[in-house]
Amino acid sequence: MPDSDFPDVLSGIRSFDWNPKKRESNLRDHKIDFEDVKGIFDSYHIIRRSDRHGEIRYQVLGYVDDREVAVAFTIRAGGVCWLISARRASRKERGELQRVTE
Repeated sequence: MPDSDFPDVLSGIRSFDWNPKKRESNLRDHKIDFEDVKGIFDSYHIIRRSDRHGEIRYQVLGYVDDREVAVAFTIRAGGVCWLISARRASRKERGELQRVTE
C-alpha cells in the first residue's frame, strides 16, 4: 500500500478496542497500557503496513507520554482500530522517529 493511502486508513478510525487478556499481558510484559496508546496518532508518528497471520496490519511508531512506542494494529469493521501490541520502540525505530521529528 502506498504511503499516500495511510491518511485514509487513519481517517476511518472511529473507536479503539482490544482483547482484554492481550491488554493485560502487554501491560505486564511491556509496561504499556493499550488505553494510553490511543493518542499516538495525535503527535508525530510513522506508519507502515506490517501484515501478519493473513490479515492487513499496520505498525505505528510514535510517542506515548514522551516515550517512543511501536504499536501494532488492524482496522476492523465499523472503523474499529484493533490494538494488537504496544512496546518500546527499538533503537532503530527510535532513530527513524527522531529523524521525522527533527
